[in-house]
Amino acid sequence: MKKLSLLLVALLLLLAACTEDDSATEEETQKSVTTVEVDEVTQGDITIDKSFYGRTSPVQTTPVMAPMAGELDSLDVENGEHVKEDDDLLTIIGAETGRSMTITASNDGEITSLSAKEGDMVSTENAIAVIADLSELTVELTVTANNLRLFEEDAEVDVHFSDAEDETTATVDYIGTLPNDTGLYPIELTLDNEDNQWQPGTVAEVVVPENTVEDTLIVPTTAIVDEDDASYVYVVNEDNVTKLEITVTESQTNKTAIEGELSEGDQVVTSGQLTLSDGAKISISDGEDNAS
Repeated sequence: MKKLSLLLVALLLLLAACTEDDSATEEETQKSVTTVEVDEVTQGDITIDKSFYGRTSPVQTTPVMAPMAGELDSLDVENGEHVKEDDDLLTIIGAETGRSMTITASNDGEITSLSAKEGDMVSTENAIAVIADLSELTVELTVTANNLRLFEEDAEVDVHFSDAEDETTATVDYIGTLPNDTGLYPIELTLDNEDNQWQPGTVAEVVVPENTVEDTLIVPTTAIVDEDDASYVYVVNEDNVTKLEITVTESQTNKTAIEGELSEGDQVVTSGQLTLSDGAKISISDGEDNAS
């Protein structure tokens, strides 16, 4: 009876050991499979953009000047008010003549820089206010000599504003032929602002195409892994991956032009690749297969 009990205990211990080995093997197998996201290799043209930054200013500013020294008798406008050409702005009583004179708007625009008030004395030397034409805005840039080639007079370029989702276009009006004191060349662009969507002094990002790579393999930039001064992608082969060295020809934020032993339609890992190695087992995340 004692021998039988010992035999049963031994069998139970053996079964427990086998179960632990099976669980460990299963756990190890699960750990060795990496869940990844993938995207397809495409072929086509890729344009590399370059950004320049400048500030907007009114396309035209007109000072409101007193034709004679005198007292500001009446003021018909205030800062921020929009006026039309020939609208009454203010009336002055001449200091010497005692005669009144009404000053009207010389053009459409917005009243700015108005600090005088009724009863103040005004002179012929200082502007009483400024009429700013905001229907168009000028964007002023400065660029290096090497970047002058990216601009062409009368060409349209894209403009982005940091505080607005919308983008617009601007026309290149002027390209400087001589550098300024800092060695940079001035460039002026004009953009439509009929709805007063943007204010003067706003930072504008001007985006121009710098280079175009034609008929090239294109992968998501997130797929590229840089190691030891070389670039790689992980190419999907059903349930495993191949680590493939590539050459990056041009790169931008979302897409990169490459050269390598890849074909259009191949899948590359775009997320989870940092823990992979050549031949590693993978599982493609649901909803990301063949994403584009």
